[in-house]
Amino acid sequence: MGCAAASLLGLRVARPAALLGLAAFAGVAFAFRDPERDVVHQPDVALAPGDGRVLHVATVYDEFWETELLEVGIFLALWNVHVQRAPLDGRVVAQRRKAGGYRPAMTAAATHGNNQLATYLRTPAGPCTVTQISGIAARRIVSWIGEGEELAQGERMGMIKFGSQVTLRVPSSSRLLVDVGDQVRAGITPLARLPRLDGTDEA
Repeated sequence: MGCAAASLLGLRVARPAALLGLAAFAGVAFAFRDPERDVVHQPDVALAPGDGRVLHVATVYDEFWETELLEVGIFLALWNVHVQRAPLDGRVVAQRRKAGGYRPAMTAAATHGNNQLATYLRTPAGPCTVTQISGIAARRIVSWIGEGEELAQGERMGMIKFGSQVTLRVPSSSRLLVDVGDQVRAGITPLARLPRLDGTDEA
């Protein structure tokens, strides 16, 4: 009788634990999914480097390029795809890691204060910076590319594990195509129309 009761109690405890474990596994698999994307090549448009919601838009000084660039910040929630893609055709001229904190990724403090990896691309339309930024849950930033590589628009660059933020910087004369609060998809959504390659702005 005692053994049967113990077995029954063990079953009752084990079943919820197993279900929780299964749910956690499913959640991780969902967050780390990497769907194929039909990328339409648009050389005069910067595509979103990540899935999520446009968090902020600003003109900032980029220390690597030593010039002001237009910055678009994207917040990746836990349910978004966490793979980053190249916004433009370009050559990776450098990558720089910056140690920092793990503030909530939807805050302005996270943009410049969190752990991050910046990738600098030289493109036909000018300098471009894609920065992968950790969040309160994201503890690992993975890069699948390296210095000197030529990237095609929409090509996979890497992944941030769990909720995070990605910023894109392009020439300040680019024309913004999104607003704060818009939902975007990596390799699909146009973020900004770039200056024409002959050096003049498109009408």
